[in-house]
Amino acid sequence: MATTETYPQPKDRRYHSVKGAQYTLPNDDPEHVRLETQAVHLSALMSDKIIHSTLRSQPSKILDVGCGTGVVTTALATRYPTARVFGLDLTPVPNILGRQVPSNIEFVQGDILNLDNGQTPKDSGLALASPERTGMEAIRNGHFDLIYSRLLLCGLSDWPGYLRTAASLLAPNGWVEVHDMDWIWYDESSNAISDKWEWLKVLRKSAEDRGLDFECGSRAAGWMRDAGLVDIRVEEYYWPFGGEWEEREEMKQFGEYVATEMPRMFMHVILKVNERHGYTEEQVGRWQEQMREDFRPEKGKHWKFYVTCGRRSA
Repeated sequence: MATTETYPQPKDRRYHSVKGAQYTLPNDDPEHVRLETQAVHLSALMSDKIIHSTLRSQPSKILDVGCGTGVVTTALATRYPTARVFGLDLTPVPNILGRQVPSNIEFVQGDILNLDNGQTPKDSGLALASPERTGMEAIRNGHFDLIYSRLLLCGLSDWPGYLRTAASLLAPNGWVEVHDMDWIWYDESSNAISDKWEWLKVLRKSAEDRGLDFECGSRAAGWMRDAGLVDIRVEEYYWPFGGEWEEREEMKQFGEYVATEMPRMFMHVILKVNERHGYTEEQVGRWQEQMREDFRPEKGKHWKFYVTCGRRSA
């Protein structure tokens, strides 16, 4: 079984403390570093194409849901300097050393599934030039040209409800864009190879008990249709497990990052997601060892990363 020095236990980490929230990953400095590094690799994966929706040339209002460290929020505010850009997260966005936060950003603490509660931190940068007294009021008032989210897989407990809410907050011809994945592993020939992994079956069942969905990437398009969105488009990206065999340098680096960081993250997820079920230390240790074996880098082993866009009709 892995040592606590290599794989810190949940008791050693800090988490979101919002009552009822199901987000399973930590909210502390090591996690912020991981998210920032991952964002760099995902940007390279998509050739720096952050937004896939067909926005009007000068959008006026943008929402980044589950903004984390604010790295994408900052990129959106920089790209669209005349837009009011809101970053929504369960807890305050950390102060990343050296990052210049554009003046058109406002970070808001709250839950997209419970917009009746929420607050704007006092040090938020944007001075609201509108009748709204707070950023949360501005979010509830809607009229967004873009509502964006990335990798809410480990935290969002009601995807259909989220997309219905997002659709209702759009301006006419506004877009919802979801960047997410399925926790299904594929081989070089795109055959699923994870169907019989015992640790993943247990983890999936525990996640479902929390309302999480481990196939949200491929299901996002259907939920968008159910929410009444149109012009739905899906683009798939290849997320490698191991970089030794990759030809493109950015994919080689991404694969090496995944081979190192994903086992660490999943060691933690196995402990955190299953903690409510009373499994023995021996059971959890066995699943961790199985996971470590299943995560060995192999040529062609990959996830599918989905970008799904849907538009509200005029």
